[in-house]
Amino acid sequence: MCAAPMPPLAHVFRGTFIHSTWANPMEVLRDHLLGVSDSGKIMFLEEASQQEELAKEWCFKPCEVRELSNHEFFMPGLVDTHIHAPQYSFAGSNVDLPLLDWLTKYTFPTELKFQNIDFAEEVYTRVVRRTLKNGTTTACYFGTIHTDSSLLLAEIADKFGQRAFVGKVCMDMNATVPEYKETTEASIKETERFVSRMLQKNVSKLVPHLVLDCYCVICKICY
Repeated sequence: MCAAPMPPLAHVFRGTFIHSTWANPMEVLRDHLLGVSDSGKIMFLEEASQQEELAKEWCFKPCEVRELSNHEFFMPGLVDTHIHAPQYSFAGSNVDLPLLDWLTKYTFPTELKFQNIDFAEEVYTRVVRRTLKNGTTTACYFGTIHTDSSLLLAEIADKFGQRAFVGKVCMDMNATVPEYKETTEASIKETERFVSRMLQKNVSKLVPHLVLDCYCVICKICY
C-alpha cells in the first residue's frame, strides 16, 4: 500500500546522474532513482537499492521506472546567458567581417525582418526547439526592437517549457542602417508596452521579462 497521499509523479528514472556541488565540481551518482512530479519538480534522488521503500511512499510500480542504458546519464540542463535569437536565422554563415561591419551588412538588415510576425514565429520556434534539443533548459534571449515579435518569443519559450529571460532591444541610434531604429520616445513607449504585456500575459514564471540595450553604438542611454 501507498503511504500518505503525495504529489503525483510524472516520471521515475533509474540510471547514472552527474552534477556539481559546492564541495565537489563533479559528482557521479551511479544506479540512482529520480522522481519528477507533474509540475516538473524533482521530488527525490535516492539510491536504487531503496526502490521498494520509495515505491510505497510515492505510489509507483516497477514497470513505470524508465531505465537508462549503461552509456547514458542525466546531467543538469545547460544555461546560456546570452543568445541573440534573431541571429539564429543565419547561424554558421556570414563570418567574413569584423563586428561593426558584420552588424551593418548582415545583422541589422536581418533583424529588421522581425517586424513580420510570421517570419519571427518561424525563426523563434526553431531557436527554442534547437536550444532545448541541445540541452539548454535556461536561456537569456535578446529579441529585436519589435515589441510584438519579442512578446511572441516569450510565448514560444513558454509553450515549449524552456526557462527563458526575454528582452526587447532598445535602439534609438543606428547610423549605418537608419531604418532599423526607434526614436527615443518610441523606444521608451514600446519598452513600457513590452513590460506591461509581459506582466499581463498568461505565461508561466518560467519566462520573466528583461529591458535590454545592446551597446553604446545603438542606445543613447548608454552614454
